[in-house]
Amino acid sequence: MDNCETKPELGLLYKPGTGNCLTLLAAISFQFMIIMLPLVGPSGVQAPHARENFITYLGVVLLTLALSSLAFYSKMKRRRLDASSFPYISGGLTAGSLFFLTAAVLGLFSI
Repeated sequence: MDNCETKPELGLLYKPGTGNCLTLLAAISFQFMIIMLPLVGPSGVQAPHARENFITYLGVVLLTLALSSLAFYSKMKRRRLDASSFPYISGGLTAGSLFFLTAAVLGLFSI
C-alpha cells in the first residue's frame, strides 16, 4: 500500500495566489476610486454632467467593493484550511469600500 496521502484538488478561490492577486487588484481599484473622488465632491455636483459623474463613481466603488469582498472571502476560505493570519488588508479595503459607497449614496461628499 502507498502511504502517500493525496490532497483533493482545491478550487481556484482556495489558492493563496488568488487571494493575493484579488487583494492587489482591489488595492489598485481603491486608489483609483480615491483619485476619482472629486467627481462627486462639491465641484463635481455643480457640473452640468453631475449625474454621469455620480454613475461613473458608483460603478468604480461597486467594482472596488466586489474585488475586495471576493479577496476577503478567498483569504478567509484559505485561512480555514491552513490557519493563516487574518486578512486585515482585504478586510480594510472591504470596510473602506462600504464606507465610500454609503457616503456616496447619502451624498456626504457633496457637502
